[in-house]
Amino acid sequence: MVTRYRCAHCGNRTRFDVYETVRRRRFHHYTLGGDLDVDEEEILERSVERVVCRWCERSDAIEELTTADASEG
Repeated sequence: MVTRYRCAHCGNRTRFDVYETVRRRRFHHYTLGGDLDVDEEEILERSVERVVCRWCERSDAIEELTTADASEG
């Protein structure tokens, strides 16, 4: 599920800085030449600390949209 945001102050729905902490498990597969491929990744924990609007730089007016809200206007 993808989280969408909207700034209630300026109406922005497209540009945000999202500050988050992620804890994950990844399977690293290195080639003999030393190149890395990540074959599997599992998000164990995700915490969004702050979302800031890129248009008006406010973080106190950010709304998280549901799927139904995101499809409207």
